[in-house]
Amino acid sequence: MTEILALAELRNLRRYAYCLTGSRLLSDRAVEKALNALVANVLSVSGWTISRLDLYRKLNEAVRTSLQMGKISASVGGGLHSRLLRLNGEQRQVAALHAVVGLPYGDIAAIMELSENRVRSLYAASLLGLRDKPVAVLIIEDEALIAHELQEIVKNLGLVVAGMAKNRAEALQIAGRSKPQLILADYKLKGDTGVEVVKAIRQSIEANVIYVTAHPEAVAAATEARDMVIAKPFNVRAVERAVQTHLAA
Repeated sequence: MTEILALAELRNLRRYAYCLTGSRLLSDRAVEKALNALVANVLSVSGWTISRLDLYRKLNEAVRTSLQMGKISASVGGGLHSRLLRLNGEQRQVAALHAVVGLPYGDIAAIMELSENRVRSLYAASLLGLRDKPVAVLIIEDEALIAHELQEIVKNLGLVVAGMAKNRAEALQIAGRSKPQLILADYKLKGDTGVEVVKAIRQSIEANVIYVTAHPEAVAAATEARDMVIAKPFNVRAVERAVQTHLAA
């Protein structure tokens, strides 16, 4: 059973190891070392069986202890694999396990002995590092202090503020110019609602939306199911998590 499982997963193991090391030689050595260690465990522990997740746990150990994953230098160039190697160790592991191998967040959390929320956060951070251009965020908020607080949250997450709009006209102008991937919008604006402004923007561009509002019930009844709603007064961490969830979706 151990040999059958290893053979079935061998292609993914090699792809994963290559994502971590950037070298075919080093990745194959790591896979060989991991498999040998697992076979030794099976032979020494009566009744012990290997799961799919055990393969990746042991491979992580092989890369970390023998190949010094954290000290690997990213290759020169702008390709996806070069950008992957520029991520830190945990981000690289999560990105490869989820996007390349196709494991769900829960399995990755079990492999890396992290919480699922931590895994989602690492994956969101890895997406930022893999992008050619930073994610642009449009803030639609007519209260200056709140708008600037949201701006700081966005910047601290490594994203770019495309602009801050107080009304429909400003929002449409900024959105048309910057094509934001994410919108943080209030509901109650002067002479308008954030929901209607977002609908107008979505006629020409596709963007994820997070409503930050003192009227969450009104927004929930009028907006799309995929949009998120955060009630005011808001917690900074709640906004950060919402943004990261959209990035990792």
